[in-house]
Amino acid sequence: MKLMLALDVMSKNEALKIAEETKDFVDIIKIGYPLVLSTGIEIVKEIKNKTNKEVVCDFKVADIPATNEKIAKTTLKYADAIICQGFVGKDSVMAIQKVAEEYGNKGAPKKVIMVTEMSHPSAVEFLQPVADDLAKMAKELGVDGVVAPSTRPERLKEIKEIVGDIPIISPGVGAQGGDLDKVLEILGDNDYVIVGRGIYEHNNPKESAKHYKKLISKN
Repeated sequence: MKLMLALDVMSKNEALKIAEETKDFVDIIKIGYPLVLSTGIEIVKEIKNKTNKEVVCDFKVADIPATNEKIAKTTLKYADAIICQGFVGKDSVMAIQKVAEEYGNKGAPKKVIMVTEMSHPSAVEFLQPVADDLAKMAKELGVDGVVAPSTRPERLKEIKEIVGDIPIISPGVGAQGGDLDKVLEILGDNDYVIVGRGIYEHNNPKESAKHYKKLISKN
């Protein structure tokens, strides 16, 4: 099992400092709109240069295929992977996959990760009722990963059973209250536990990342 840092800070200097401090304990770094809109997309390159880690852009892209394609082309010039929503339909996800295939190569493939169910409480209102169908679609499309919630272990287990060997990246451990012990019973070697505020808001991000990595490695 692997540790993914959700680096949702808004300062370039803070982002680079935390990324460098934690690089020995995190396996991959995820950034989103807060950091990219504050600093520019080239922050991806700077983080990669500082850490030699893969960077995922968590943009949860959810638009028509033509627009998704444009967003993916801009993003995947820099990032190793992009996260998109599945509820907009197959054609919108496939548009991103096409760009990933075009921009990647055998040594450094570009990845498309699709959301099935999110980790916040209101995800049960609209996403959860269709999450199983989204998981089935993700498997059909052969995406490179799916997002499923640590905050609801029973749902995490159900989605994992549907997607099979597709890696899961699971948010919600730490500040959102996800039970890491329960999550570790469900996820496998190729899956990722996402921790954000539990690391970057800690008074010692390095030690917090080390702590989470140790817990995950025990599994």
